[in-house]
Amino acid sequence: MSYFVNHVAPWVNCYPAGSMIEPHSHDVLQILYASSGSMLVRTNGLACIVNPGRAALIPPGVEHQVHMNSQADMATLYVSGLKQAMCLDEASSVTVSPIIKQLLLTAIARSASPSFSPVRSVHLLGLLFEEIYNGDSWAPSISFPQDQRASRVCEKVLADPAEGNTLESLARQAGASSRTISRIFRRELGLSFLEWRQQVQIIIAINALDLGQPVSKIAFELGYSSISAFSSAFRKQVGCPPSAYARKGEMITS
Repeated sequence: MSYFVNHVAPWVNCYPAGSMIEPHSHDVLQILYASSGSMLVRTNGLACIVNPGRAALIPPGVEHQVHMNSQADMATLYVSGLKQAMCLDEASSVTVSPIIKQLLLTAIARSASPSFSPVRSVHLLGLLFEEIYNGDSWAPSISFPQDQRASRVCEKVLADPAEGNTLESLARQAGASSRTISRIFRRELGLSFLEWRQQVQIIIAINALDLGQPVSKIAFELGYSSISAFSSAFRKQVGCPPSAYARKGEMITS
């Protein structure tokens, strides 16, 4: 597959915890990565967790905002002329394997040089995009309802996924009844609120497992009463227990 590009530009910066990059868009593909820390990338209908184990691909013209969950070192590559980027309708989450991380950081470092040329780096960029666009690299993103009241409920959950607030309490804070929020979730996402919240917790757990965090720590931080309860929920969503998923990841990266 050909991955021709005509321009590549880097952006590297450190952002403090809690800071926000306001909604904006670019005319080119953005590969957004955090070499350390954690960020949440929000578009109109999706949220992508970005950290050392995940990157976000943001297509040209897609408005997005970035919230720093912790102090984060952002490493971004802006790419124009890549026809595969036009196949993306929405921001997508990509698993950052060791080879993608090395290729991405090398491309960012090299493209900062005034003498950098995409033509002369065709093999580096081609391998990077081949790995990124590999079907095994895509990771789940978090769906958001369009309704602003339900979206505020989602934001509350993402701000503290371990908090066990009831839907009634969250809906009241968002200015709606729990029945209204339930209908919105069903209509827009095809899920109940509880199903959505569990999906979010499992996506967060997958990210944490990819970063090598122990199962017990993940279960505790997500508010599960026991490791077995967490393992049961994880198996239901993913098809295997978290310990087996972690071992599979170790085999892939070793």
